[in-house]
Amino acid sequence: MAFERRQATRITSARHIAMLASVMKKQGTPVVLVPLTTSIHAGHRALVRAAQRIPGALVIVAIHPDVDCTPLIDARVDAIFTYTDAELWPSGPRTLVNSPLSQAAGGAGAGVPVTRIMALLGIIGPTDLVLGEKNIRQLVQVQQAITDLHYPVVVHEVPTVRTSEGLPVSNRYADIPPADHDKAVAVSASLIAGTYAAQDGAAAILVAAHEVLAVAGVEPDELALYSLMLGPAPESAPEAGDARLVVSATVGGVCITDSVRVVLGAKPH
Repeated sequence: MAFERRQATRITSARHIAMLASVMKKQGTPVVLVPLTTSIHAGHRALVRAAQRIPGALVIVAIHPDVDCTPLIDARVDAIFTYTDAELWPSGPRTLVNSPLSQAAGGAGAGVPVTRIMALLGIIGPTDLVLGEKNIRQLVQVQQAITDLHYPVVVHEVPTVRTSEGLPVSNRYADIPPADHDKAVAVSASLIAGTYAAQDGAAAILVAAHEVLAVAGVEPDELALYSLMLGPAPESAPEAGDARLVVSATVGGVCITDSVRVVLGAKPH
C-alpha cells in the first residue's frame, strides 16, 4: 500500500487502515481520527483543522464512500478511510452500544451512531478522537463509552461552528423551510438569552430562554439545564458552577437540537 503524508490517501480496507495506524503509532506519531458521515461543510472542516493542530498528528478521516471528499483533499489530510457497514461488521451489526442518553433520544437506531464510532476506534486504534460539540449527546455518549470500556484514546471537543445569525452549521438545518428560518434562529437565540441570565441562577436561565422561544412562537420539545456530561445539575450547588443548557424543537418538520455551556452564578463577559 503506497502512502505519503498529507496526500489524502484513500483506503477502503479495515485491515490496511489498521496497519497504517499501527505503524505510525510505533514510530511515536499521534494518530487522530475524525469520523464524518454526510456531505462535508464548514463544521466538518473545523474538526479537521482541530485534528491537524495536534503536533505531528497523522489525521485519518473516516467517511462513507458516497461522499464527495474534495474538501478533505484540499485540506491535505493524511488518509481517508471510506468504509461500508459490511467492512465495519462483516457478520452484520450484532452489537449495539446503548446508554440512558441514547434511550432518551428514542428510535430503534438511537445507539447506532455511537456504535459506529466505537467500531472505528476498534479498527483504527487512534490515540486521539475529534468530535464536534454540535451533536452534544453523541459526544457525551462516546466519551462515556470510551471511559467505561477503557479505550486508550483522548477525546477532543470542538466548539460548534455557527453562521452570522448564530445557527449551527449543519446539514439538518439546511432542510428547514425558508418560512421557518426565523424560528430556527430563535432556538439558538434562546441559548444566548439563557447565558446572559446565568448570573441569576438556574431558574432565571430557563425563564430567559423560554421567553425568546415564546416570542417566536416556538414550543420546545426540550429546554433543560444539565451538568456538562448531561447528568442532572448537582443538587448541592444548583446556583453555581458549570452546566449545559440544551434546547430541542421541531421547526418546519425538522427536529433540531442546540446547546451551550453556561456558568451558573457568573456574570456574562
